[in-house]
Amino acid sequence: MTLSFRMSKAAVLLLFGAALLPMTAALAEGISEVTVYPDRATVTRVHTVEITRGDDVARIHPLPPRLDPASLRVRAEGLEGLRLRHAETRIIHGRELAHPEEQRLTEALQSAQDGHRRLVDRRQAEEIKLGFIRHLVENAGAVEPGLPPDDWHRAWGMLGDGALEALERITLIDGDMREIDEEIQRIRRELDTLRTDRRDTLEAAVHYSAPDAGTARLILEYEVPGATWSPLYEARLDTVAGRMEWVQQAEVRQNTGEAWEDVMLRLSTARPALGGRLPELQPWFIDAGPGPEPTPRREMSAHDALAAPAPAAVETAALEATGFTSQYRVPGRVSLPPDNRLQHFLLARDENEADLSARAVPQLSPHAFLFAETVFEGEAPLLPGSVNLFQDGQLVGRTRVGTVAPGAPLNLAFGVDDRIGVERMLDRDSTGRQGLLRRQQRLERSYRITVDNHHDRALPVTVLDRLPVSRDERIKVELTPETTEPAERDVDGRLGVLAWELEPAAGAKEEVRFGFTVSWPEDLEDIQGLGPGWR
Repeated sequence: MTLSFRMSKAAVLLLFGAALLPMTAALAEGISEVTVYPDRATVTRVHTVEITRGDDVARIHPLPPRLDPASLRVRAEGLEGLRLRHAETRIIHGRELAHPEEQRLTEALQSAQDGHRRLVDRRQAEEIKLGFIRHLVENAGAVEPGLPPDDWHRAWGMLGDGALEALERITLIDGDMREIDEEIQRIRRELDTLRTDRRDTLEAAVHYSAPDAGTARLILEYEVPGATWSPLYEARLDTVAGRMEWVQQAEVRQNTGEAWEDVMLRLSTARPALGGRLPELQPWFIDAGPGPEPTPRREMSAHDALAAPAPAAVETAALEATGFTSQYRVPGRVSLPPDNRLQHFLLARDENEADLSARAVPQLSPHAFLFAETVFEGEAPLLPGSVNLFQDGQLVGRTRVGTVAPGAPLNLAFGVDDRIGVERMLDRDSTGRQGLLRRQQRLERSYRITVDNHHDRALPVTVLDRLPVSRDERIKVELTPETTEPAERDVDGRLGVLAWELEPAAGAKEEVRFGFTVSWPEDLEDIQGLGPGWR
């Protein structure tokens, strides 16, 4: 038999300083399952309860004070005829939770402090004796002017013995004081620990009705903030085999106020923070006059952390996917203390063939960069996250990926390829005028780009450069006739970006010719964007 209900907001009671009533006690078995989202967690707790006949209340404590009362759901199992009526919560303040050990420690602290004061008094008494002896030595002639010389030796011996006895007692007292000081510090630390744990908590009171007494299990589910997980990735490229291993990891932390001990942990890709509310479009007004500057949209930044290498013999998480959301079940049972420490879990590992190529932007860098292209074949989409890049076992850099759907291409740069030489040389840079009736100013520039392959095999190389883009119809931009025809224009939607696809053989060199002209009416003097020295 299973009964369940969800707590309404009207049933939430926040009672301050109320005493605990002698109702049915709930024997806590603890947290059994936790599902962590990017910004919160859903916790499942199981409690065994001794049910009494008739109407009564089962109280469950402690629950984390940041628990969202509106999210509390309660189920009951194991007792025929048991009916759950409603639940309510209240805050239990820390001052109501004095630890039974606190009184004993307080008395022990008082006793140790009294002993410390007695030792201080004894030490002062010995110092008075020692001071008196010093006074007698310093003023021996004045104190006993008629002391015969034969009695001097006896007097020195008495004074020396007295001083030695006082010094020995002071040494013993100092040792006792050190011991009792250590005891006082130990007791204070224990008291501080007890008082630190005396935090506000939450109590749930579950009202029920039962035809007979017996034992039942109460299962509570609720949401708490203070928990988060973020994806961490590794891309491990084997350039010899032409394969790339994709390692998915999760970085989990929690500071919810309750310890998760020996729980089943799930990590969900759902994002409750986005809610179930579709963004609403607002009217778009245009006007002839100048309007206010638009407020820049603030994008949420993702946590960027270094992914620790995954051990070779770590079991991956099980993916529990539906058509719309996915969650990973971490193998075994885990423990996460509420101290916000980072813990890493391996989610999945995939290895696929990778197409290797190089890309170069010689206008900005004299280096070519090694690229690997593969297809992501995971069962669930990748969330945005940081990627550590390894080439043949060596860390070569870090990048980020956005959301990647299963079956989508995955292209990553693996650092500089020193075996590809790239050079961009200026061939022509001239300005002048043309035309008889409508005089035009004209700028011409041309470049020669060479790509030298020092690998022992042919390698595809993509060369990227850019053509000026006119925002005024009076300014004309054209490629020169000797320009090598680009394979693609406006690459990735970036206006004016051109791409040439080359594949130089091992030890071979290929060349790209790139030139353009810019022309505009002679009376149009203020030309922006051509850079210094264009005239």
